[in-house]
Amino acid sequence: MIRWLVLAGWVAGLAACGDNLAPSVLHALEALPNVHDVTEQPTQNPGFHYYVLHFTQPVDHADPTGPTFLQEVSLLSRDPDAPMVVHTSGYWDYYLDNAVELTQLLGANQISIEHRFFAGSRPDPADWSKLTIEQMAGDEHAIVTALKTIYGGAFVSTGASKGGMTAIFYRRFFPDDVDGTVPYVSPISFSTLDERYPPHVAQIGPPGCHDKVRAVAVEMISHRRAALEAATQAEAQMRDQQYTRIPLPVAVEDAIESLEWSYWQDYGIDYCETIPDVTASDDDMYNFLDQISPPYGNDDEQVAFFDAYYYQAYAQLGYPDDGTDYLKPYYMYSLADLVDAFPQHELPVYDNGVAMRDIDAFVQQNGDRLLFIYGQWDPWTGGAFQLGGATDSLRLIEGEGSHYSRIAKLAPPDQAASFEKLTEWTGVTPDPNAYIAREPRVRVRVLR
Repeated sequence: MIRWLVLAGWVAGLAACGDNLAPSVLHALEALPNVHDVTEQPTQNPGFHYYVLHFTQPVDHADPTGPTFLQEVSLLSRDPDAPMVVHTSGYWDYYLDNAVELTQLLGANQISIEHRFFAGSRPDPADWSKLTIEQMAGDEHAIVTALKTIYGGAFVSTGASKGGMTAIFYRRFFPDDVDGTVPYVSPISFSTLDERYPPHVAQIGPPGCHDKVRAVAVEMISHRRAALEAATQAEAQMRDQQYTRIPLPVAVEDAIESLEWSYWQDYGIDYCETIPDVTASDDDMYNFLDQISPPYGNDDEQVAFFDAYYYQAYAQLGYPDDGTDYLKPYYMYSLADLVDAFPQHELPVYDNGVAMRDIDAFVQQNGDRLLFIYGQWDPWTGGAFQLGGATDSLRLIEGEGSHYSRIAKLAPPDQAASFEKLTEWTGVTPDPNAYIAREPRVRVRVLR
């Protein structure tokens, strides 16, 4: 109670601090019982102060007296009475002080939480059995509970792709922590090689563009393999890229398999004219592959960034069947050639969809205040969440949109509907003129 009163005293004085706002927030953050350290960093965002915090978290929330680790959080602090956007990428915190769409629309504060077991937020030693959706939800609950003693506005959780999935998982275990959740382009998969995706992928895009991407992939894997491997090897030598966890020939085959998915995920209809003809030179073929689905996405550095995700996908999250049956006659490698990409150099034991079925049931039976945003031509939309009986919720789709669909890209009636929900949940009317698309992009593959 004494600590709460001290923090409440800090909060009461924040609005009147003026130039002293930053020191007051800094002191309040440092006083939080589970904060290990706080550092203010420079930012180019006018009106914000930017802090990097490390929260002390238990490796196992069921055993709070056991081992701990430090979890990194970026905080953009604007006004203690404004909404707080609770964001995670689902990976490491590469967003730093970049304000996401909701933060801009609502004039909000923002925390960006690094997912446990990614980058510097990995316990040492790493007990991989503790990389679960429930443990990460416990991390977020501890952080949000602490920050609510300082920030008094509405809290809204969000994230894109795996980050949006993480936001939903958080709501499943702590449904009342936030006033609303906005997952962008976030799928749910019920198995390894979930078969719901191929029918969706098969109808993505104008027929000519769709067929041309597939034709190029077939040409690459059937007739250009040696040339693409040689070009990848030359680039690896030039850039000092290593392929010890995934051998280079396996990396190239996997990149070709991912070509169609990556094209529609990241590029889409506006890039149809860039697709080479099947008669194009080896250099043109490699340049296209390197732009859309680069083999270096499987080099040792990239694998190290994402090995925790590979573990999650094969343990709990599941992953799509990518619909590339047309390439199967040409495959030379299998999942057995990819096992060193996993953090324990072996496949995790899959839970047979138990965790994701539970999440799906929560959304459809108990979901509330959920705003899903999808892109029509994003391959991941094949695994879109279903609202079912969720209340006070919407699922909105950007026509011909990709994996970078946002509220700002929705048709005007859908955008108006989303703004109405956000206003109801936060008490703040979104400002559509405040959004500037500048969020960082990171590519990730699922090892199939």
